[in-house]
Amino acid sequence: MTILDLYKPIRRTSYLLTSSLIILILTHHFLTKSYSHQGLLIVLAVTIAIIAFWLWQRPGRSDLQNAEDVVSAIGNGRPTFLNIYSNY
Repeated sequence: MTILDLYKPIRRTSYLLTSSLIILILTHHFLTKSYSHQGLLIVLAVTIAIIAFWLWQRPGRSDLQNAEDVVSAIGNGRPTFLNIYSNY
């Protein structure tokens, strides 16, 4: 087992971990130290913004469905960025 093997689960869930940490810090500050309705609204607004940003940044379906489409996109005279994405 290497360091990279230990890092992989953290890398996969880094957005979730960071978002949870931000929400926990805000909740602790605004709701437990000095409870107010404004603090509750701030925590809810930040939570909604984080979820909306996550939904907006998720990868969608690719336009390229097979190997022939990839090969034709690479040599067509326009710059092509090829990103291989995998959930695993």
